[in-house]
Amino acid sequence: MRNRHQHGSAGARRLAVVVAVLDLVIILGVGAHIDGGTATGTSLAAFAESDPVRLLGTTLDGSTCPSVPLTVGDGSTVICPDWSAVTSPSGVVEVVSIYGPGNSVVDTYQGALPLGLNWGDSVAAAWSAVGRPDRISGAYGTPTLVYMFDTHPYGSLELRFDATDHLVRVNASLVH
Repeated sequence: MRNRHQHGSAGARRLAVVVAVLDLVIILGVGAHIDGGTATGTSLAAFAESDPVRLLGTTLDGSTCPSVPLTVGDGSTVICPDWSAVTSPSGVVEVVSIYGPGNSVVDTYQGALPLGLNWGDSVAAAWSAVGRPDRISGAYGTPTLVYMFDTHPYGSLELRFDATDHLVRVNASLVH
């Protein structure tokens, strides 16, 4: 039986791979869609508009959000006006990303952020509100706090901050 630290390390590596692929796919997917690529309509659950994080673990059915195949691995990326998602080959939503002000891919997500966070929160404010992260990374050139959960609808949250220490993106994932 692996202890929580070993489990968390493996989960953190899987999460980092999923998030890195999501970043690449969003950029390539939006480019393909703008250039007239192979984007197709994808459907949404009724509650996606109010809280896309609740889509984790569900399948999407019925929407105008474009969907493009992942360029690395199997599955698809769904790009909606103020959030994006990565789905498995069977259509299950595995990662949902919501974006703060200034993102060039999608609009600012206007709904409530998980765990009472707010766009623009500093690393210190997020740490104070959510607690000590399971991992801290600078892999994207700016601070990223990763939290693992057993009691939330998401297995993990990745909080990304910009160079001026403001929360600008939240990735929720099924991966623990």
